[in-house]
Amino acid sequence: MAQFSLGISAGARPLRVGSCEVYVGTCSWADPNFVKEGQFYPRGAGTDPKKRLQFYSTVFPTVEVDATYHALQPAERAAHWVEWTPPQFIFTVKAFALFTGHETDPRRLPKEILPLLPEAMQAVASVGAAQLPEEVVTACWDYFTSFVDQFVRAGKLGHVLFQFPKGQGYTPELFEHLERWEPYLRRWPVAVEIRHRSWLQEPARSQFLAYLKQKGFAYVVPDLIQRAYLPPADVEVTAPWSVVRFHGRNPSMVERRAPTNRVYDYSYSQDELRPWAQTVRELSPNLERIFLLFNNHYRGQSARNAREIALMLE
Repeated sequence: MAQFSLGISAGARPLRVGSCEVYVGTCSWADPNFVKEGQFYPRGAGTDPKKRLQFYSTVFPTVEVDATYHALQPAERAAHWVEWTPPQFIFTVKAFALFTGHETDPRRLPKEILPLLPEAMQAVASVGAAQLPEEVVTACWDYFTSFVDQFVRAGKLGHVLFQFPKGQGYTPELFEHLERWEPYLRRWPVAVEIRHRSWLQEPARSQFLAYLKQKGFAYVVPDLIQRAYLPPADVEVTAPWSVVRFHGRNPSMVERRAPTNRVYDYSYSQDELRPWAQTVRELSPNLERIFLLFNNHYRGQSARNAREIALMLE
């Protein structure tokens, strides 16, 4: 590969389908396997975070920040990413695990928040938000907000993704949870991803989609294998913008303890992508923006498939 030399002035731009902006990208630019085995980064860029992001922004106009799901990130890091990318580049940010019903390792909390935990809880391996004092959860929201607001102030925030647990069936508690944190959510465009087909079965479907429309939240259309409890790729538009996340169709996605490298080891064929390109064309008259984000990161398949669908839409 050629030595890395591109600067941020050569940044990629969203595609135009009619009046709709189409942002095609991947759900990570720094996943270890994507970096090492993806054959995406040129020599000299893959080992340097700044050059890596600068190169990525010359190929795609958007990226999903996945690191924020695993651990809260300092605002200074977002400020660097803003500086390293061209003006038109935008970030989508995945919400912290504690905000979406997942558990996290409390020892990974920022040093400013860790002392707020009861001492006995500081040594456990995993904890959920319901087990934490409210002041800890609120401190996590404030920390996350400081990070996201770096993108807001720079005009570089696409949306914040709230991805709820795989296998979690329909429950009105999700609405109650989102209402509780509404003072934070109103600051951002919000996308909601559920991962159980019961959400799309009546009467839950009507209640769920009506709630998203009322709030202006985008329903995330998931593309994944149709097995067990996983939801179908029903295209529903609940906001002036939309999101499709391509997870791949690997059968191991429904296995409880399958390693992520196996779950997301999938390459979409041209025949599988072509209907999605047509769907974008059909939706475009009613949308301002649509995000097509690929999560099949193993061996760099996400970048290859993202470029393939972009070519179909050009």
